[in-house]
Amino acid sequence: HVAPRPGQRQPLPADSTNEYIRGREDVAPEDGIYPAGLHSALVLVGAYERRSGCPVLGVINEPFFRWDPLTQRWHGRYHWGVSYGEERLCSLRP
Repeated sequence: HVAPRPGQRQPLPADSTNEYIRGREDVAPEDGIYPAGLHSALVLVGAYERRSGCPVLGVINEPFFRWDPLTQRWHGRYHWGVSYGEERLCSLRP
């Protein structure tokens, strides 16, 4: 990590780490998608077949999917998918 020079801005991470750090909850969705804020912070884990380079599974976690005012806690959700050989499975419904 290289510290910025005086007067220079700190570069922003390319992932949603910055959205998590800022912790903004007031961002409205655009066409059903949150462009910034905690709702846009995601965790993606994937695996691929080493020989072919083809993806075989992936999991996306949305840790800040919904705020529960009663419990004062965030509720998350996740999506997953597997593609191996002819098999195709996922947590989303068509």
